[in-house]
Parts: sequence; C-alpha cells; structure tokens
Amino acid sequence: MIKYQIVADPRVANDLKEARDFLNSRRKGLGSKFLKEYKVLLKTLQSNPDFQVRYKNIHCLPLKTFKYMVHFTIDIPSKTVHLYAVLSTHQNPNKHWL
Repeated sequence: MIKYQIVADPRVANDLKEARDFLNSRRKGLGSKFLKEYKVLLKTLQSNPDFQVRYKNIHCLPLKTFKYMVHFTIDIPSKTVHLYAVLSTHQNPNKHWL
C-alpha cells in the first residue's frame, strides 16, 4: 500500500486551534474529540487521498461528526497531500480562504 506524506500549511495549525477553542467553549472536551477525529482523517488521507475535487484542483473531505471540511491538493508523483485549510462549513469561505 502506498502511503502519502501529509504536509500542512502553517495556517492549518491556527484553523485547528480556533476550532478546538470554539468547540470547547460549547462543551468541555469537545475540542479534544474534534482533534482525535481530525487525526483519523489524516490517516485516511495517507492511504487514499483521492476525494472529491470541489473547485479548481482543491479536494475537500468533511469530518464525520463535526461540521468542518479539510481542503487539500494531491501531488501524485511525489506522493504528497498538501493541506491548506480546515474550515467550518458554517463560515463564509470568502472571509477565510486563500
């Protein structure tokens, strides 16, 4: 099985922190559950990143429980997945997107 390397844009760390803080403000411990689910999603991307292209060459994969979506590209020759954002599906994408 081919494993893809995951490379995250530095802004992804901020997206994750904002999501964790927001979810913890709603209910204690919810942010930790979000991060655990995000890590499971990363393992999925390592083994099979070929998910729906939403716009241009950007693929999107929603988390199962939380209303967040990971935005990424795939570089097949180098076997690399580049993460660009982890966004709430309730946010205005024009406010946050690259």
